[in-house]
Formats: sequence, structure tokens, C-alpha cells
Amino acid sequence: MSQRTPAANSDATSQPSSSEAGISLVPPGNSGQLTLDTPLVRQVGPRFTDWLPDVLDALLPMITQTARELAVQYDPRTIRDERPYRFAADLFDTHGVGTAPSADTPTHPFNDALAKFAISYFDVDPDELSDRKRGLYNYARDEILELGTRDLPGAPTGLDALGETIVPLFDAGSRTPTMVFSLDGPAWEEADDDRTAARALDALALLAEVVDIRFICSPRLDAHLERTHPDWYDEHLTDSGDDNREPAPTETNESALSAAWDAIGEFAPGGGRLRLLAALDLNGEREVRDLKADTEIELSKGAIDRYVREFDDEHDLVDIDDRPKYNRVSLTDTGIAAQELIGPEYRVFHPQQTHFDDRLTGTRHGSTGVVCWSDSKDSPPAAGSCGGGDGAGGAGASSPSSLSSSPPSSSLSSSEHSLPASAPTAEDWLAATGEASESGYVQWLDGPDGRLGIWEMHERFLAGRRTEGVTLVDEPVKPFENGKVSYVSCFEDHAQAVVQWGGPLYTLVRITSTLLSEKMFSKVLTPSAVGDDLDELYDGALDDATKDVLRLGAQIGWFGEDEQEYDGLRERFGEIRRLLLSKLAEVEDADATEWSDLCRDAHGLLASATHLYRAVGVDVTIHVRVPDTKKLRAGERRYQDFLDFFKHTVPKNASYGIHSVYRMLYEDRVDKLKHRMSVEFDADAAADLTASWVISGPTASTFREDVQRAIASKVNDVRETIQEGIEHGVSLAIPVVEGNSYGALRRVIDRHAERKGFAALDADERRKLVRLATATLGEEPGRCSPYALAEALLSLGKARSPTQSLRPGDLAAGLTKLPAERLVPSLPPTMQKALKALLVADEPLGASDIIERAGISERSYSRNIGELAALGMVESVGEGGHKKWRAWIIPWWSPLAGVNEPRTDETDESGVTPPSRWDDVLYDIVLALGCDPEYELFAGSVDVDEVFATLPALEWWHGFIESHYGLVDVEQPASTPDGDAIVDGPDALSSVEIGYGRTDRGSEQEFLGETNSSTN
Repeated sequence: MSQRTPAANSDATSQPSSSEAGISLVPPGNSGQLTLDTPLVRQVGPRFTDWLPDVLDALLPMITQTARELAVQYDPRTIRDERPYRFAADLFDTHGVGTAPSADTPTHPFNDALAKFAISYFDVDPDELSDRKRGLYNYARDEILELGTRDLPGAPTGLDALGETIVPLFDAGSRTPTMVFSLDGPAWEEADDDRTAARALDALALLAEVVDIRFICSPRLDAHLERTHPDWYDEHLTDSGDDNREPAPTETNESALSAAWDAIGEFAPGGGRLRLLAALDLNGEREVRDLKADTEIELSKGAIDRYVREFDDEHDLVDIDDRPKYNRVSLTDTGIAAQELIGPEYRVFHPQQTHFDDRLTGTRHGSTGVVCWSDSKDSPPAAGSCGGGDGAGGAGASSPSSLSSSPPSSSLSSSEHSLPASAPTAEDWLAATGEASESGYVQWLDGPDGRLGIWEMHERFLAGRRTEGVTLVDEPVKPFENGKVSYVSCFEDHAQAVVQWGGPLYTLVRITSTLLSEKMFSKVLTPSAVGDDLDELYDGALDDATKDVLRLGAQIGWFGEDEQEYDGLRERFGEIRRLLLSKLAEVEDADATEWSDLCRDAHGLLASATHLYRAVGVDVTIHVRVPDTKKLRAGERRYQDFLDFFKHTVPKNASYGIHSVYRMLYEDRVDKLKHRMSVEFDADAAADLTASWVISGPTASTFREDVQRAIASKVNDVRETIQEGIEHGVSLAIPVVEGNSYGALRRVIDRHAERKGFAALDADERRKLVRLATATLGEEPGRCSPYALAEALLSLGKARSPTQSLRPGDLAAGLTKLPAERLVPSLPPTMQKALKALLVADEPLGASDIIERAGISERSYSRNIGELAALGMVESVGEGGHKKWRAWIIPWWSPLAGVNEPRTDETDESGVTPPSRWDDVLYDIVLALGCDPEYELFAGSVDVDEVFATLPALEWWHGFIESHYGLVDVEQPASTPDGDAIVDGPDALSSVEIGYGRTDRGSEQEFLGETNSSTN
């Protein structure tokens, strides 16, 4: 049991106001920490339920004072007139304290108790209270002090209780309390359950988000914590003594910047030293041999060796780890600060000058192939990206939604959510390629400054990939300024190439050229990933069999004696790549034979490239963008060429273990068949693709069945000896699925919820999130853009605890940050702009402000605001006789909103009463839109389809209303031929199977003919 020593003066005003939240170590016996009357909690052990009440008791004066501060902000009359009840609700509505009110608990028990204690019983002597009021006083006090240690009706428990009450309360206040914790060493060292101790440490870390915590523990206990809880220790206690906490990369201290300026201020602008320094990993290591292979540094190997030693010996910019076989280099604090001073064109700026968020060309990278990472709200992965390397970023710390797991809809109107009018959308940014001859034919994938960083854009594109196969995504795609440009990116062992469709041969060569570009060799296919003697391929398991495996197994082409080491392989592929590009410029006037030869060479080189990526452990996704899908389909020859491209290209990029599937199934040239490595077949003999494909365009999903049939027809090209059962083959399943469906959206939500640290979603929670996403981003129930959904999720902060669920309010906060054109895309642009202007405003807006901020006409405002109000997207707030408006992503009538009446106090008395059923809501909306429906339309059982068909005024809102109420079943389970349910949605079985797995198929051969275009 812990013991609390109260401060001499327990009034909250004795707390220092300049403290910084966090944890710092205090040497034992250092009484200097107690000179500010700081509360001290003694004998803090490894079970947080034992000491949390004492901590809350010590914090009670500050808790009370903070609540009174917020009450004054809410309404100065609250304290004067002792009116705690409405303020209790405001604690949640405005500051996210507590959880949403429900039918059983009108206000959160903690909120009710705190409001009563802080307003009605502040500065009173409980002994002088009547018995009845003394009972109320004790109830309120106990409700606060027992938070998190016992179950309270309607209240969160455990760490969730802290994360949803105390943390947002102090976060909303103006001062940071300070406390000293004296740890019970023997209790921690003798703890028999590490999970219990870890939970106690998590509780301390959670408090440390808003409290300045000083730790007193013995050297022995310090060593014990470092040994038994290393991750927690490294994050919270490393180098934290005497409050000298490590600054975040974006908060580099002045002394480091000064030292950095002294070190690099005289470096030649644009010179090799600055290029090398800028190429180092901000939070990880890079091998020196990878730096020597990085063409963007443009330095000789000798110069890199010399500069690295100079950075270490003379300037304290780097640390060199020479223990491994190959030296690794990491930045020191001074080196990290020095990178902040490097601006565009590798020029050094004085610390007092403006710092640049995107200082260079947006191509920072990790140690073995991490192309780059983001400096914005969300954090990219730590170790493991394309081979390793830490990411940077604030883990969502600056995201508004990180302040509360489920911010109320009313709190979504904030200037923090606004996007400058000049900031382009992701599509605008991608389309602005510049001239390829000047900006580069292969460019790093990055995004609009201030909204989508480099890693965020990588994740945005990855949201389109639903399967290891072919995914078709309905998405408005803007044509590139220069169609010859392609984009590349790589994180977490996943490389992506983005190209625009330009015909089969041009697209094929462009993809191949992109994957084998100098950028990818410099950052992904590096010496440390491949090996100087190719010895790192396949996890270093090749030994002396490199030649046999690569040439005879993976069938990597153009691989001779001179290519059996890294430099030779890189040079050879670069040579063939340049040769293909030169031939491509001439092939337009060439005959069919030359065109066919070039196509075959490009196919072979692409297959070699994807097998090489597979050998280094990097997945590949290729995005083919089709800006005008209708035009493509309208041209019969063009469309057939498009289908033939995927028919031939997708199956060719596949492997069975280390073996090329193309060579195993399709090759019919005798000389090629002689040069094959023997194969050991498993029982099922199932092969895998070495590249996944995403086709995106306005109506891309309409291609799905045609793409399936085209790929399925490839079964006819399988070698005759395999079809007849003479020779053993393998089977290759190629899913062809839609990327906008319920199953696809669910995967996007699950991926980002997990990355943000939220608890696993159950079916009902997931269903609600998909309904909100499709209502806001789609035009029909159950479908919307996975890219827009990913953008919204990327903007959210991290979960405060692993038990916290991702809720519709969280997603709504992210949706407000999307460009106006993404919000309810069925609406006209002027209505979208008005809605966006209100969503990002930090106060209600009147007509003139809406017109100005949205950039619309007065006529457009008058035409749109009434319809938005009729649908509950905006609500009026009467102020001084002038009507003003507020907006919400989730209308009040939606089951996802968690309210049962309009949110604003100033409601129109002539308005409808709060409906309880969807048909009541629909009827009220119809009346609010000025429609005069026939009585029979809403009499008796209402047919929703008939209502929308009869009333054209509802056309824009068809999918919006149906999605919010879940009126359409968008997740009908598919089933296998054996009747087993498939939980992945209606298109889970949309796979093509080609190839043969056994030599004794017998009568099964007929099934594998043309009828095997398995669309199931």
C-alpha cells in the first residue's frame, strides 16, 4: 500500500505552473525536489490499484482548481450561481472528459461528481455540513478518488478511466501539476506478475502525459526496471535525470542548433559534405557501403569514407559503429540538429532563420532501403522498413483527435482542421509532375505540404491494394502533366510503383524502368540488402548456389559471370534498362516483329526485377492509373490491348519458392527448358505472385470480369505436357477484386486502427465505421474511396490505451480534414465548400463569413444552406437576432451520433420532434426539403427504394441516408463450394486459378480448360 505525504499547503495554487509533463529520475535523498510543497506519494508498488487513490487524493486540489477554471470558461455564472449540472455535460462536449451520455447515464458519473465537488463544495469544511450534504460531499469525493479502481455504472475502468477523465481534464487546463513518487524497490523486484507491473508503469506513463512526475528509486531498482521493462524504460527514463529530457527531433534545443551551426556553417553550399549529411537516417543507421552506392549523394567511395570520419572525429555529427562487418553510421544530437539547418539546394540556414519542413527533395531514407519518412502528424514505422531503419514523427501527438479517443462532434469545428485554400489535394499534387526531362522520369512519391507527408502518401496508395493479385478501385484520377513520369516509394519492406496507363508496351517498359531505376538501387536494392557477392539474397541462405538459384531457379535474365557481384548486377540491369528505353523511342515506326521482341524483353526484365525484389524480401505493388476509363473502354482495340496487358503480365510475375512460374508453366522453347533447376513439389504446389496490381480510374471496377476472363484464358497457354499430365505443374490463384467494397474498406480501417494502437474492432464497431465512411465519402451504401478513407485515418492520433476502441467520433474528426470535394461527393461543389467552411470553423458562422470562406456566391449560399440544415448536417445558432450555423460530419439523427435531438440549444420551435425510426427521419427530411409527398408513401410499411424513386429532391442524399441507417446489407457473406461461409465479403472468391498441381488429374483436366475462368 502506498503512503501519501501531503504538501504543507494543499491548495492548488501552490503548484508550480511552469512544469512540463513527463517523468524524470530524482537521486535518492535529494530533498531539493520537495522545496515547492510538492505532494509526495511513498511506497509506490507494482499494482496501480493500490496507489492510484492516494495519487488522486494528492492531485485533488489541482483537479478541483482545473475544473473551476474550465467552469469559468464555460459560463462565469456557473460558479457564482452554483449551477454544476450543465457544466458536467460541457466537460464532455467541449473537453472530451468522460464518455458520451447514454439512456442509463445522462452524464458521466465522474463528470457529475467533479462538477458538484468543484462548484458546490469548494473550500468548505465538511464537518460543518448537514448530514444530507455531508453524504453528497462524500459521494462526490469518493467518486473521484475511486476512479479506475472499482466499477462505476457507465464509467470506464482501469487505465481507460484515467485516459478518459483525468488526462483530458488536465490537458484542457492551463497548468501542469507536479508530484514526487517514491518507488517501493523490494515490491517491484519481487513482483511475480510482469503484466501487473507493466500495467502500473503504463498508468504512470499515462499520468505523465499531463503531470510532471519525479521518480525516487534506488540504483538497484533503476537497473531492475531497465532490465525487466526495457522498452518502457528507454521511452521514459533514459537520460531523464534532473529534467534533462531528450528533445524530440522537431524540438531540437538551442545548444544543439548552435553546435550544429558551428560545425556545418562553413560547409560549401551544395557540396558533398552537406549532401552526405542530409542522406543519413534521422533516427536510425545506414551502412557506409549503402552510402557509397547512393547515387543521389554523388560522391566517390573515398570521399564518403573521409567525410564520415571527419563528421565523427572533428564535428561530433555522427557515431560510427564498427563492430559489424560493415560500418554503420548514425546521427548524434548535433547531427540531427544539423539536418534541420540544411535547406533547399543543400544550403545551410542560421538557426534564427526559418526552418524547412521539407528541406530537401523529399527523399530521406532509412538504413537499408527506406525511401523516406514523414515529418507530420502520424509516425511511420520504426525498424523494419525495407530492411530496417527508424522512422520519425510525432506519433500523432499534434493531431487534435489525440486529445480524446472519441472527440464529440461539436468539437470537430476547429481551425486546426482547416486546409489552406492554396494547398492542393493529393490528386492535384500527383498530377503536377512537371516536365519529366527536368523533374525526372522517376520521382519519389510525396504529398501536399502540411497535410500529407511522404509516408502518409505511401500508406494512402497502399489502401488501394486489397489482395496479392489484382484490385480495381473506382477513383477519380487526374492525368499527369507528363505521362512519362512514374512515382516510387518503399516502407516496411513494401515497394510501390505508380504509373499512368499509356498503352501496353509503354506502360510495361515504364514499370520495368521504374523498379530498376537508380533511385530504387540507391535506397532499396542496396549493397546491404543484396550483398556484395549477392550473399544477402533469400536471407543469406544461398551460400555458393547463387548462380544456380538466380539463373536456373528464379530465371533472372541477363545474368552472366560478370553479374555475380553487386556492382556488376547493378550495372548490367542499368544497361538493359537504358537499352529498352532507347528502343521504345524508336518502336513506334518499327514492324510488328520488333514490337513483339521489345515486348518480350520488357516482360522478361520486369519478371527479373520482381523476382529480385522478392529475393531481398520486399513486396511489390504496381499502381496503374487510368484517368479516362470510359474512353479506354469505348475503343475496342485499345480495350483489348489493355486486357491483354494484364493477361500476359500478371501471371508472368509469379514464383513457386525460388522458381519462376512462367518457366515452369508456359515456356516452350527447348533451349530454355533445358536450363532449369530441379523442383521439389509440395502436396498442394501453390505458387505466389511476385507483384500485386492496382488499377484505378473513375469506373475501374467495371473492368473486373473482363480482366478475370482475360487472365483465365492464360490457362490455354500452359505447356501441353503439363495439361496432359505428363509433367508436374503448379497452381496459381490470382484474385481479381474490387477495392471500394465493404471488405476492402474494412481492411483499411483494421490496418490503421491497429497501427494507431486501438483495440481490435468487433463486427458491430467495424460496421458503424464503414457506414460513416461510405455515407461521407461514397455515393452508394457500402462503397467509397479507400484512398480518402486512409487519408482520414492517417490524420488521427494514437490511442491512449490498448483497450480503447476506434469510434465514429474519431473517424469524423479525420473526415473533417479532407478536401471539400471528398465530402458527400454526390453534392454540388458549392454545397461541399459551404459544409467544409463550417466544419473547420472554430465558432458558428453567419452568411457573410460562410460566403467568404467557402468562396461561393450569395445565391449559392441561399440555395445550399437550407438543404444542409434539412439533412441535419448544419444547425442554426441564434446570436443577437442573426442566424449563424455550425456543422457536423454526423447529423444528429444518425444512429452513429449518439444523441437523440439537435445539438444546438437554439432550435426552431416549429421544427419536428426528434424521431425514433429511420422512416420518421426520412419523412421529416422530406418535409424540411419542401416536398409534399403522397400520404400513401409514408403510410404503413415504408419502402425506402420507392421513396427515393418518387422524390427526386432526395437524389443527392440517397446513399447518405441509407448508409447512416444501414438500410442496405453491404456485407452478404460469400460461401465456398462446400458451403463454408467466407467472411471477407461478396468478392472474396473472385479468383482465377491457372496451372496444374498434380500429374494424375485424370478427369479433372476438363475443369481446368477454358471453363476455369473462376469468377465463382
